[in-house]
Amino acid sequence: MKIIINKYKKVADFCYELFKIAELPLHFSKFSNKMYSNFQKLFLLVYKQYRKFTYEELLTDLADNITLRAYLGFNKLLDYTTLIKFAKKLPAKILEKLVLAFKRLIPEPHKVAIDSTGISLDNASSHYCKRIGLSFKKRPFMKTSFIVDIETYLILLCKTRKGKRHDLIDARPMVKKLSEHYNPDSMYGDRAYDDNKFFKIIFEKLGAYPFILQKRLDVPKHRRKGEYRKLTIDTFDYGEYLQRNKIETCNSIYKRRFGSTTKSRNVKCQKIDIVLRVIAYNIDRLLKIGKEIILVWIRIWRVSY
Repeated sequence: MKIIINKYKKVADFCYELFKIAELPLHFSKFSNKMYSNFQKLFLLVYKQYRKFTYEELLTDLADNITLRAYLGFNKLLDYTTLIKFAKKLPAKILEKLVLAFKRLIPEPHKVAIDSTGISLDNASSHYCKRIGLSFKKRPFMKTSFIVDIETYLILLCKTRKGKRHDLIDARPMVKKLSEHYNPDSMYGDRAYDDNKFFKIIFEKLGAYPFILQKRLDVPKHRRKGEYRKLTIDTFDYGEYLQRNKIETCNSIYKRRFGSTTKSRNVKCQKIDIVLRVIAYNIDRLLKIGKEIILVWIRIWRVSY
């Protein structure tokens, strides 16, 4: 069997395995014309983010790349408006399944961290905004929360929200969802996550130790509020807590590799773009940390199927 050398064919094989793990149907509706499968259209959306293309640039590249087109099984090239309509109708649960499907492809995480970052919705430069008199300090953004395995820099969960909200609003359901799929030993977070209810979820639901920096470290233990916050104040290791900084590195890698802005105008499409970038980011990380053995296994399975 010939080992795959082309990088984008490797991306296609990772996507194919994710779709299989997530148990996605070939078509969402029995009334579909069945010219293109969900696998093909979803891969193109991930590939678009992987190459940082627009929809038109994506189809232009695919038209020139005969080898990849044949590898994906495209007898006829689709129109870019087909992908736009597919993205708008794509259920959020499907994307969540795809992110969680990485569980089968990555090692069990032991140290996870949670943090949020902003994805800008405006591509105008701050210098240009200043010149024409627009406000450039506060731009519209999509608040994105990540839970990251800080040992491999892989994103385990993500949640998007339009506008500014407190980090804990999204953190609580995310940790509950994480507890259903992973069993880490410790969780790291900054002072924004200093909340007794959040500590309780980490202890009881997740079964992990919270390395979360508490506010007002000068306040003695007997004057602190919260049973679960008091459990960690005596044994808190600040040196170990500094491992939390690795999630900032992950945010930086994510933005430098796939951009810190999104060009979509529709709110749903903006959220879909961000989650698709997470899928593309994780695949890129798996390729960089040398998970070639997974590709060999996927290729053997596809040939024998």
